[in-house]
Amino acid sequence: MELQPEARQQRLIHNQPKPEHNIGLGTVIFTWLKGDAIISEGHTWVPGISAYVKTYKVRHNGMGTIHVSVFKWIPLGGYVTMTVMPNMTTYNFYGEHFKRDYIHSYEVAGHSFKVLVAHYDSWLNFGGWWEQEVKFNAGYGRHGIITVGMTEWPILDSLLERIGVKGKLTKAGKRLLDFVSDGSGDALADTIGLLLSGLNIDAAIFTEV
Repeated sequence: MELQPEARQQRLIHNQPKPEHNIGLGTVIFTWLKGDAIISEGHTWVPGISAYVKTYKVRHNGMGTIHVSVFKWIPLGGYVTMTVMPNMTTYNFYGEHFKRDYIHSYEVAGHSFKVLVAHYDSWLNFGGWWEQEVKFNAGYGRHGIITVGMTEWPILDSLLERIGVKGKLTKAGKRLLDFVSDGSGDALADTIGLLLSGLNIDAAIFTEV
């Protein structure tokens, strides 16, 4: 019996939960947090768009992982994810189909953050996942994590320029960094409207206590 695309996808991406929401367009990216540091989880609606993001309460200095899954309804070759997160301590990286290209820390306009770039170039699968081990030591309070998926490297370079890593910080880039720093829903809505409209994205918010 021939498997339908969704069934084939489920066989290829083992033990991954079905996406619960989709902020971006096209390919579905799902970002969530796992590990002993997680105290509770929920969700919050993003103002101005018909989607919600996962929210977490985590133990300050606790250990956990950032997990990103990519689900593609049609197999395409080549895909890149860029994740911007607070400047937490990071450890091992694991992935199925995905490989980490780099993870770097930056200081831009008073914001301290990390950028993790991972990619895969397989033509034979409907997605994949990666995990990055972290210590939740961004500081007490609320923070955001945002993942952007794309098929072309020039888009990545353009985003890095606009958040001040490879060029001059723009207004839209500043709103993205505001979201990473304080987990503001308004900042996320502005980021989507000004910078990420039409791209494949997902976000998560966590509060260290």
